[in-house]
Amino acid sequence: MEHIQIADLVEFSLDKRIRKKLRGSPNIVTELLCYEPGQATPVHHHPQQDEVFYIIEGNGIISIGSEQSPVVANSLYFVPAQTPHGITAGDKRLVILFFKAPGSPMAGVPQPK
Repeated sequence: MEHIQIADLVEFSLDKRIRKKLRGSPNIVTELLCYEPGQATPVHHHPQQDEVFYIIEGNGIISIGSEQSPVVANSLYFVPAQTPHGITAGDKRLVILFFKAPGSPMAGVPQPK
């Protein structure tokens, strides 16, 4: 059984958001995002991948298509392929676990301890 303790991987940088690739396969990829207040991921889209964002802690704003919504802990957001989306942290640190499918093999991803 493979196990990752997410809390052990959370870290922050004042320079830019932290993005950690956790696991991946041809079917799905999972990553961790850690933002200091005000940091952001600019609006972008994925031509062939759906994404699901789970907010672990913090707050901010997510843009999905032409809509914006506040993000709060224990929320889940679905972004279909080809849909523009972006995230900006609010006045607290923001930690997000996200999944993309289809995925891709991820060479060099650290193994859990």
